[in-house]
Formats: sequence, C-alpha cells, structure tokens
Amino acid sequence: MKDGTPYQMHLCVAGGGHGDQQQMKQQIANAVECMSAQSRWLRFAAPIIRLSESQLDYLTDFDNSDRVAWCATIHTPEGDKGIGLARYTRLKDEAGVAEFAVTVVDGFQGQGIGFELLKRLVETAKANRIAVLRGYILPSNKGMLGLCKKLGAVVGREDSSTLVADIQLTKEDASV
Repeated sequence: MKDGTPYQMHLCVAGGGHGDQQQMKQQIANAVECMSAQSRWLRFAAPIIRLSESQLDYLTDFDNSDRVAWCATIHTPEGDKGIGLARYTRLKDEAGVAEFAVTVVDGFQGQGIGFELLKRLVETAKANRIAVLRGYILPSNKGMLGLCKKLGAVVGREDSSTLVADIQLTKEDASV
C-alpha cells in the first residue's frame, strides 16, 4: 500500500488455495458490514446494511472466464482479512462486454489497492477476450471515476442518476 502496509492479491477462486466459497462469502459479508453507509451507497447505489444470501452467492460465483474476481487481503493475527475486491461478469446480451465493480473497505481506501485490483481485472479480461469493461457509477463516486479515467475509460451518462464508464481493452474496439 502507499503507506507501506503489505497486502496480497489473488484470484478469488473457491477451493483454489484461498478458502472455500463459504469462507469467501463470510469475508465479503464482514467487509460490507464494516463499510461506512456512504461507501455502501457509492458501491451498491442502495441503502444496504448487509448483503442477502443471493447477493453473496452472485458475488462468489466465479469461473475465471466469464465471471472473474480479484481479492485483496491482509494478514492479521486472526487470519487473512478481505480488504478489497474487483470483479467482472460477461454480459450475455452484448458480445465482448463485461460489467465490472471495485470495492475497497473504508480503512484501506486511498492506498492504491483499488487501482491495482482494477489493473489485474483489466489484464484478466484481455486474456479472456473481453473488449470492454463497463462500470455503472454514481456521479458522486469521485474515487471510482478517477480510477476509471486513469485506465482511459470513456465516461458518459447512463440515466439521470448513473454514469457509465467503458474501459476499452482492445485497439480495434477503441474507436467504438
């Protein structure tokens, strides 16, 4: 991290040496509950306090091709603690496009973790032949908009309350 605190990043894969799906669900649930109301609003665009079981199922269902996630963790005396997650899901109705999202727990924001997670997600998406990563972002989420712009995203308005950020991953699609 920018402050020198060590952390690890790894693909979130159930049974892949970094815990099973139930452990991953628990880490995500704990992280969301530790986030401020503002951070939860900026990430989920809803006044949630905790995630439902179906939301946790969705967030932990990975195949490393169409549904991919990178996790950031720190080691604590109690064990590894999730501090960030970046994921994408390939859209079924738009060839070559995947929706992405990034979440970093409040106490670790501003340390470069979100940017590093998003860079890893971009690399993985390219390897999986995804042409565009698309994020839906609230206009007040300046941190996420800044991350997207660092990666060359084209930002436009989705509707009256949401921006859409498209990160072009292939040169031939950059003119789209």
